[in-house]
Amino acid sequence: MRAPFRRLTATALGAGLAALAVAGLSRPASADVPPGLDFSDCPTADQLPPGYDPTFALCTVTVIGGGELKIGSIDQTITQPIKMTWANGYDPVTLEQWAVFGPMRAEPQRVKGGVLGVEGSDFIPLLQISAQPQLAADPELAPEGAVALRLKLKIKTINPLLGDTCFIGSDTDPIVLNLTYTTTDPPPPNKPITGTGPHDIGDGVLASTPVDNAFAVPKSSGCGWNGILNGIADFRAGLPSAAGNNTAIFESYSKYQGYPALAKTSAKYGAQK
Repeated sequence: MRAPFRRLTATALGAGLAALAVAGLSRPASADVPPGLDFSDCPTADQLPPGYDPTFALCTVTVIGGGELKIGSIDQTITQPIKMTWANGYDPVTLEQWAVFGPMRAEPQRVKGGVLGVEGSDFIPLLQISAQPQLAADPELAPEGAVALRLKLKIKTINPLLGDTCFIGSDTDPIVLNLTYTTTDPPPPNKPITGTGPHDIGDGVLASTPVDNAFAVPKSSGCGWNGILNGIADFRAGLPSAAGNNTAIFESYSKYQGYPALAKTSAKYGAQK
């Protein structure tokens, strides 16, 4: 997806350049790094802003390999990698900054307790529920204050009875996560939690744990024929869920690569003539 030009803080790009600087001095990466931490989804040169300078352009890939997503009454351990990729950079003359986002890739994850919300009751396929996060809009890099990444999500709820259009959140009413590495300030009953900033674990990989527990979660939509099962889906998930009752803890791994280096791997990343 091509994002409109927007002002970004220099922090995001600076962190990427720092990562490139230390990559060659790193020890071997931890065995805990999830699969998929590669540059295959980097936006190609023709997707970047016209006339961009590749010297000042980076591609970042981040894989969320663990953690927790609690929405309403569903408290889910993240068991399947969630991959995000984007390019960002700036014009060295005007200092205008830009970002272009690739897809979010996430396999469906089984929700423990299934339809009934009782662990062990979902051995029958009809009682199983899976959840698949999707982007409702382009992310925002360091949009304000201590927010490192703003994600606008919708979560596809998968069950044979719910059909193919059942979502928690939507493009017009998404789940908005303001992920931070610092300490949160949620309304009660949640209490403050603290994330972990990016740190080198070797082989050019940065580990971090951004968090948010001050967000609200809207109702479901599109569940069953003409939304007839929306109420049942909401009852199972405890929705809508007010701010202070939900939590996101994303154990993340990131790598960065400049576009001059990417261009050596494939012509599609080379600057357009």
